Amino acid sequence: MSLRNQPTSERAFATFVVLALAAFLAGGLAFTLRRERAVSAQAPAARPHLLAVLEGVMAPNTSPAELAVFRTWVQGGATREGFAPVEAIVANNCASCHGEGGQFPRITGFEDLRPLALEETSEGLFDTLGARGLHLAAFPLVFLLAAVVYLRRSAWPGRKALMGACAVAVLFDAGQWWLRQGHPGHAWAAWTASGLLSAAFLALAVVVLADLWRGPVEDKA
Repeated sequence: MSLRNQPTSERAFATFVVLALAAFLAGGLAFTLRRERAVSAQAPAARPHLLAVLEGVMAPNTSPAELAVFRTWVQGGATREGFAPVEAIVANNCASCHGEGGQFPRITGFEDLRPLALEETSEGLFDTLGARGLHLAAFPLVFLLAAVVYLRRSAWPGRKALMGACAVAVLFDAGQWWLRQGHPGHAWAAWTASGLLSAAFLALAVVVLADLWRGPVEDKA
């Protein structure tokens, strides 16, 4: 059944789902862009993500003296000049799990640790998902759900082209995030990806909502 021929209650529910997905996407993009700004900041966050991890889940593996070294580095602006004591600790304690070929994400050098030192820690939904979860799972799922459940059933003749554009936006976003891990800079890629995702979902939402609330038509055989 096409979108236009659904009962009013189902069209209202579909509208709610599309708007909820739009709100989630907007919140997720705002979260990731705030982190981009934090990475380029010159001063550490009030509650740095790196220290929150070391004082939390990694506390059993971090001595008070080592934590003090990390705290001094973070409070000093997480500069390259002051990284040597931190680098020694990382090489001795972290490289086996967080180095090349380790079972956890690569976090061994200055480029890996400085963003964590400058990121603000929060307890919200998006912080729980994290940048990795948003770029590689949540954002693709938002578009997959909206495209498969609603857009493909639209009567608009350009729906396949729009689905392709959504796929390109999602792949560009995931790819730029993955390739920039451990390589700070190129903030234009993150902003471009956010713009592409926003534009693609806005177009998708307009097409779907317009089709939902037009008058019913007979399905073509």
